[in-house]
Amino acid sequence: MNDRSRTARVPDRSLVPVLLVLAGLASTVIGFVWFAGADIRVYAYRNAPTCSAAAQRPGANCVRHETGRVTAKNVHPGAGPGAADPAAGHTVTVARAAGPARGYEVPEAFYDNVRVGTDVDLTIFRGRVAALTHQGRRTDNPDVSYLVSFGVPLLVGLGSAVTTHGLTRSRPGPGAARFGTVAGVALVLAFISSLCFVSLPMPPALLVAVSVLLWLIATAACTAFAWNF
Repeated sequence: MNDRSRTARVPDRSLVPVLLVLAGLASTVIGFVWFAGADIRVYAYRNAPTCSAAAQRPGANCVRHETGRVTAKNVHPGAGPGAADPAAGHTVTVARAAGPARGYEVPEAFYDNVRVGTDVDLTIFRGRVAALTHQGRRTDNPDVSYLVSFGVPLLVGLGSAVTTHGLTRSRPGPGAARFGTVAGVALVLAFISSLCFVSLPMPPALLVAVSVLLWLIATAACTAFAWNF
């Protein structure tokens, strides 16, 4: 009976690497789908034409302009000189004639250049404020023009690490240390790539293809490293 139980458990153990690889690939695919969706929105905004008079309607697939008024300014704790990101934490609240007032995080230079009661130019894309401009200073609204979520690099980086762990699980040695090292390297590469790629003015299909190619190269390099860890 014991022999039969041990025999029955052997196939389950042999499936673990396969399941790890599948889980890693699934995480990576979800990350790339999320990335592609965000990049498509960014690319559409950057290449959208100016709305004609007939297209001046909320949600139109073109860029139009409104005038907004700054009604409040706030500096959040941890912002300013000496902070990890001195430009973070500066918010201006802008009232719109065609929409509700809302706060927007802006760079410190833009924040210092406006006062309460100042009029600013609002760039509207698909019914949302995509950018604020005042006296030649422009700041993009991260909700539209930047991929601010940490989810994409986290999913892609962990996907690469889990895939590598599945491919090298049979190797002898400290498995936990190997996985931790590979995960750290993969996450750093994923975060750097995400920050770089989101600002590139490339068609989404080409950008995703390049990203997938680099992911394959990085995962192959991590696998080779882990195999000899």
